[in-house]
This record gives sequence, C-alpha cells and structure tokens, in this order.
Amino acid sequence: MYPIARLCGIAVLLGLLAALLLKNMLLGDAVDFHRHKALLIGIDGVQYEQLKHAMDAGKAPFITQLHPAMSYTGGIIGSSTQQPTFSGPGWATVLTGAWVNRHRIAGNNSSLRNKTDSLFKLISLSSPTRHTASIVSWNPINDNFIDDINAGFIELGVKCGGDDQCTTDRTVQELRTGNFDFIFVHLDQADNAGHENGFGPRYQEAIARVDLQIGQILGALDKRKQQNPDEDWLVMLTTDHGRRPPDGYDHGEQSRSEKTTFIGLNKPANEELTHPIGDPFDSRLDGLYGFASVADIAPTILAHLGINSDPERYVIDGVPLIGHVGVRQLTATLNTATRSVSLRWRVTEGSKQPLRIYRSGQLIAKLTDSSREYIDTELPQPIGPLNYTVVLNDVPVSRLITEPPAKR
Repeated sequence: MYPIARLCGIAVLLGLLAALLLKNMLLGDAVDFHRHKALLIGIDGVQYEQLKHAMDAGKAPFITQLHPAMSYTGGIIGSSTQQPTFSGPGWATVLTGAWVNRHRIAGNNSSLRNKTDSLFKLISLSSPTRHTASIVSWNPINDNFIDDINAGFIELGVKCGGDDQCTTDRTVQELRTGNFDFIFVHLDQADNAGHENGFGPRYQEAIARVDLQIGQILGALDKRKQQNPDEDWLVMLTTDHGRRPPDGYDHGEQSRSEKTTFIGLNKPANEELTHPIGDPFDSRLDGLYGFASVADIAPTILAHLGINSDPERYVIDGVPLIGHVGVRQLTATLNTATRSVSLRWRVTEGSKQPLRIYRSGQLIAKLTDSSREYIDTELPQPIGPLNYTVVLNDVPVSRLITEPPAKR
C-alpha cells in the first residue's frame, strides 16, 4: 500500500501532466491568423453562362481551378437593397458585404463615396500590422473608396486606366515582393468586349485573355507560397454583374441574366455556396435568390483572416462562405400599420447556443435554433433606420430597415 501523501503527490503530478498536455494540444491547434492572407480577383462584366461555355471549351483553365459557382447581385427587387447592375454598385457590394442602402454607390460615378465599413477598413483596424492594396483597371472603384485611401486603410491604391496588363503586372510584383494581407485586383477587358461586340467569339476571346492574366497572378502566388509555406492564402474570384439578354451588349437592369454572377474560391465552401436553397422565400427569377450573393464575399474574407464580428456593431448583409453556417435567407419586413418588423430566416446547421437578435446594437431576443421567425413590436419613434443582426453559430448577418417617407 502506498502512503496517502505519496498517492496525493502522484495525483497532483498526473493533474499537472494532464494540464500541460491539454495546453500543448490547444497551442498546437491554435490558428495564427496573422499568417492568413487573401487575394480577391474581380473580372468585370462576365456573364455566368458565357463563362461556363469558356470553361467547358477549355479556354479558362485557371478560372476553372477556383470552381466558380452561381451567385447573384443587384439586391432584392423592390426592396431598399435593389441596386442597378452597374459596376459601381456591384464592386461596392463586393468590397463591403453591403447593398446600396448602406454603401450608397448607386451608379457609375467617380464622385460617389462609400458610406459603410469596407473590407480595407475592417482589415486595417483589426491590427496595425495588416496591410491592404487595391489595384484596378476601372479607376472609379478606387475613386469611390478614396476616403479609405486618404485614411490609410488602403495603403496601395493603383489605377491602371483600363490596362489589364498593368493591373496584372503590378499584382504580380506585389505578390513577389510586397507584404500585403489583402489584395483586390480588378480586370476590365471582358466587360469592354461585351459592350463592343456582345456575346460571341470576341467576348469568348476576352475571357480567355483574362484567364491567362489570372494564370500569371496565380503563378506568382504559387511561387510566394513556396517561399513562405507558413502563409495561408484564400483566393476568391467574382464579377460585378451579368449582361442583358439576348445579345449581351449592355447591363444595368434586373433581368436574371444581368443579376447572375459567380463566386469561386480555393478553399472548401460551406452550404451557403454549395447547396442553394431550392425554395427561397422570394421565388422570382427562377429561384435565383436561393443562391449565395456577392455580398457574401467580404464576410468570407474576414472569416479567413480571423477578424471577429461584434454583433452590436455589425453592418454586413452577407454571410461567410467558409466555416460554420449561420441563419440563411434572412428577411426583415417593416409593417408601418402595426409598427412592427417581421424577421424570417432558414436554418440548415443546428447550434448548441441560443440564436440571438440585436436591434441597432441592443440585444432584444434569445431564441432556440429551431426558431424561424421573430416579430419585433417595440420599435422606437420615429422608426428607422434600424439595423437588425441575427447571430447563430457565432455567425452574424444583418438587415437594414428604413422607414418609408411620409406621404404628402
């Protein structure tokens, strides 16, 4: 028989060893998000079906590597999120995760300024050691985000004035020698080809040329990763709008062809991208609203970079396309007659935590993950603007309510 003191000593030692083992396991599994980086490639005005045609013909092998899946732009028709399928609003949504009722870029106008938090700002504020760049062929993008450039949130802003090779070469240079944590690169020639020629051989040729330039960029990134194997790069690919049927010369309206976009990435995607909702609340446009949207790109990049989302200040309409899935298909409807807001959503991934609802930063409800609806009847006077945020699985998503103007 061992003496009691010795048994106690052994127990203490075993406890210390177990604690040390647990600590080592946790440290071993800890993610150093400061080694996570993101590259967002935007190719202007590429209609999804036309891109599929190019990929099926083997003319876009580098784009194919990123597995582009269908998505939508332009917001929800008839709501405050509806925005023209122009480049200004489209790229603003891509770079903010918000629709026009937040970013206020309602057209192609260099004098317009983004009015909500951008990816550049959120990344820069997350750490003083993080750096961002925006390298564009269509200059108004950087004009719309000039406030971010002036504030230092965009440390490198390059305008190439329609020269995609300039954009490509500068991006390759920064991947080789720079130290940016987020790079946005924009290529414009496919949109120009659409405006000049519509759908057809020249449009397909432009997609093929863009693909080669994307190949140059991805090649530079591959070399960087060989030299820096500890860096974990997320690569995303998208477009700002589709094209008007049947000929593809223009865009700007709300047809399914103009609203259909795509999102590609080099990481496994979650259900929001891989499993569209077959029966969305809004079934118009042949169920297009059941797919992911370009507003989902910004929160995906933030999730990869490990930037925590404070639900009390969250103003992003999209949801991450990697990691856990929060609520899907969130809608917020104001009823002025009853002075209430009805929230509805779908849940495809359960949670052990309660579902939380915030109104303009204030927690107003905790529900079970089986809940699918909530009616807020305690609205302030006057109503709006009200920012609703629903959190499930620590994944927030927001909707902005504004009171309609009084009738005269």
